[in-house]
Amino acid sequence: MSARTMCRPYSARWSIIGWHSRRPRKPVAPARCWPPECPSTDAPVCMLRRAVHRLVARAAASIARRAPRGALPLRISSRRLYILPTRFGGMFALLMIGLLVGATHYGSNLAFALAFWLAAIALVSMHRAHRNLAGLSLADIRADPVHAGDSLIWRLTWASQASRPRRCVAIALADTPPVLCDIATSMTISVEQPARRRGKQAIPRVHVESRYPLGLFRCWAYLAPHHVVLVYPAVIGTTTVRDTADIARESTGPAALMHGAFFRGHRRYRDGDTWAQIDWKHSARRDHWLVRESEPPATPAPAVFAYHDLGDRSHEARLSQLAHWVLEADATPGDYRLVLPDADIGPARGRAHRTACLDALARQP
Repeated sequence: MSARTMCRPYSARWSIIGWHSRRPRKPVAPARCWPPECPSTDAPVCMLRRAVHRLVARAAASIARRAPRGALPLRISSRRLYILPTRFGGMFALLMIGLLVGATHYGSNLAFALAFWLAAIALVSMHRAHRNLAGLSLADIRADPVHAGDSLIWRLTWASQASRPRRCVAIALADTPPVLCDIATSMTISVEQPARRRGKQAIPRVHVESRYPLGLFRCWAYLAPHHVVLVYPAVIGTTTVRDTADIARESTGPAALMHGAFFRGHRRYRDGDTWAQIDWKHSARRDHWLVRESEPPATPAPAVFAYHDLGDRSHEARLSQLAHWVLEADATPGDYRLVLPDADIGPARGRAHRTACLDALARQP
């Protein structure tokens, strides 16, 4: 019997004697680069790209922290401006380096003059690009409440105390296309943003950029103002509100409405009654005149829109149906009332009442 068969398998309890069993190792997956979209499997390339990605993310976070924030007005100071060459600026720099190398190799004074002249143009362009945005301030922000699913329009008012106009300024929000404009003393820019969710929506970070005058350098800055607008629920509903005036007419009948009032009965003629009030048809059967008596129509009961009456729907579906009812009732004569779990508004009607109802729907948790 061999020594291998006499020894028992290795275990943690008997670690002195025994033999190690050879188990098949699982195949190790090749190292992948991070972020996941990187197709490289080479470890040095992966580490380099990871370091570059972290450096860019850290720089972006630092720029976002340093952005002017708070109440208006917000001024773009020189210390909050960032400038880098564009692709065209990089090609321009390679051209200057090539001219300088050629001038050094061949000893051409004309090539030296051309290279230094182009370098001077680049420096002046960088200075003008920085000067084009320095001192620009965001003076005011306005936006009207909209319903979810519509476009929210931010109106940004910019002010400049410089005597020169600001040329080719691109203004954009976080996920909106830029708006290109020239700003003189004061100017209002409208930027659209989709309102996807109900509730309070804060204005995203404002991105201001300029590549004036030659496009060699990209100068930009960020602003983080504090401004919030309400987004009402989406107007989606399956049922409609009937006109209260039509309901009153149906309950009384068309014959009961006479000259805008309800018919109550007849009485004998008295001095002071007009000829139009005499009911000639019924008076012909009597020996005295009969006068029609009427009374103003009774005020119909206000419509009540209650949150708990829509128990078979989701929370957002209830709010959308209530918003649909509020807008429809506001277009009809008559008061209406909105009953929510934490608010009871009305009965009333008018623009102020409609705004109060929609604001309460937008602020629901």
